[in-house]
Amino acid sequence: MPGVLMIESGAQLAGFYYAEIEKWEGFIGFSGVDDVRFRAPIPPGKRFYLLAKVGWVRHGRFCSKIQGLIDGALVFEATILGMRI
Repeated sequence: MPGVLMIESGAQLAGFYYAEIEKWEGFIGFSGVDDVRFRAPIPPGKRFYLLAKVGWVRHGRFCSKIQGLIDGALVFEATILGMRI
């Protein structure tokens, strides 16, 4: 799985959280990524798990810490930034 898709999957998870759990209205956009680390490749056929933690929320913007795991091992981590549009 390419790294850009790992980041996109993390951004989708963060957007889902703010839309469905926090009940934000409108479009939630991906605005940036920081502190990205790719630790291992994701081979085909493996189940990929994402974990997210809210960093901060203010003025319609957010920061979430994302981790990707395969078989309990960390394969990538990033800080996802987004905003309500």
